[in-house]
Amino acid sequence: MLFDTMSCTGQNSDIISLDGNSLTTADLVSLGKGLTKIKLTPEAEQRVKRSREVIETIIKENKVVYGVNTGFGKFANTVIPKDKLKELQENLIRSHAAGVGSPLSPERTRMLLALRINVLAKGHSGVSMETLQAMIEAFNASCLSLVPEKGTVGASGDLAPLSHLTLGLMGEGQMWSPKSGWGNAKEVLEANGLKPLSLGPKEGLALNNGTQMITSLGAEAVERAQAIARQADIVAALTLEVLKGTTKAFDSDIHAVRPHPGQNEAAWRFRSVLDSDIFPSQITENNRPHQRVQDAYSLRCSPQVHGVANDIIAFVKQVLTIELNSATDNPLVFPDRNLTLSGGNFHGEYPAKALDMLAIGVHELASISERRIERLCNPSLSELPAFLVNEGGLNSGFMIAHCTAAALVSENKVLCHPASVDSLSTSAATEDHVSMGGWAARKALRVVEHVEQVLAIELLAACQALEFHRPLTTTPPLEKVYALVRTVTRPWDKDRVMSPDIEAVHKLLKEEQVLQAVCPFMKEYEDKHGSH
Repeated sequence: MLFDTMSCTGQNSDIISLDGNSLTTADLVSLGKGLTKIKLTPEAEQRVKRSREVIETIIKENKVVYGVNTGFGKFANTVIPKDKLKELQENLIRSHAAGVGSPLSPERTRMLLALRINVLAKGHSGVSMETLQAMIEAFNASCLSLVPEKGTVGASGDLAPLSHLTLGLMGEGQMWSPKSGWGNAKEVLEANGLKPLSLGPKEGLALNNGTQMITSLGAEAVERAQAIARQADIVAALTLEVLKGTTKAFDSDIHAVRPHPGQNEAAWRFRSVLDSDIFPSQITENNRPHQRVQDAYSLRCSPQVHGVANDIIAFVKQVLTIELNSATDNPLVFPDRNLTLSGGNFHGEYPAKALDMLAIGVHELASISERRIERLCNPSLSELPAFLVNEGGLNSGFMIAHCTAAALVSENKVLCHPASVDSLSTSAATEDHVSMGGWAARKALRVVEHVEQVLAIELLAACQALEFHRPLTTTPPLEKVYALVRTVTRPWDKDRVMSPDIEAVHKLLKEEQVLQAVCPFMKEYEDKHGSH
């Protein structure tokens, strides 16, 4: 079914039960907003306890196991005496808290903490229930460590950011909560009735070793990418309408013979809001005798270009959903076999490659949108006033708004260079191949934001173009979109500051309000014409 009812209705819950196996990217983004609390399922609690028993047996029997009673990385062959094991774990966190740059926002830090809790809940990390419960209590109180955004190479996992996350929970460094604001971590915890973590054997390594920074930022990137991709079809449809384009290129038979799922999904969305037997358009009807045989590629090929973005987004969501629910630290504990195994699940190549693909795929939504903005602003292409304003010369209209779109698209071309094709050897050549997934995730977010902003400019321009077609009306769903935009911006009758309008419409797109506005019409269209 191409019409996704969940994208229109949404989901809300006061509490999410984490089991280490079923967290979604949408769940994680929701947890980042701070409106939902978490708890473990009883099954997850039992797995965690069994895993901890294996570690306690190792200590009791004086077995030598990496990360439990040895040094780390290059020091893996250095055995640590039993009376130094707590210090070993604490030193690991302190020394590895070496990140730089701006701190993650509270929303992103919540996501990072929630995801670390979820993977520990799988029961393969060897942490105690006391430690995991303390992390849950910190999350539910929004006691959030200061986590610098830079410093991870994405193997062994996101060591620096996860160490900063753990450092605050230990009562060291800086921390924020709604109750206290920023302050000394120990004081913030105390203000919320919480105690600092006291790390036992292996617990430091269990808390700082994994791909959760890459994956949590990636979850936000892919959810925002999916939201803007769904709305890009609606924005482009309005542009097609005001440029008096033909709807023939969206005929279902054309797309059925090239059955890429994303392409057919995009074409269906175009059909559901453009002129049809259900939703007639006066603009289309008035132009029918003069309708062009075919339009420029930026209009005609939108389903094909938007479609591949849809399919890449679906692939990335699949990869990240697996990663959200994977044990990615080292060594891993297997209670059924009563042993620990050292491996490489911490390597971030999977999410890094996926997020590089996401940036490349979603960028095309902005690239083709910028070309449509050019057509809207150029009177030789649009048959509309130059730059969509009366008294041109005295007024410049959308001239520089188009320049902004072009600048963002150009920035994206650089940001789309894959981070994961790079690798630098670290830890005295022990960790000699890394993913650079942290940068892949951060730049994917920047690319997605630029795409949102370019489409906000296109939507503003398309609504302004619609003013020049009045008193004719477009289809009911597109009129609904126009009405939504006009709740936050007024028509461009003469020059004024453009930035607030762009930001207001950007906010509508981020909140998926454009999609919400047309969802009832899409459902009506689906009821009559089906989903493809």
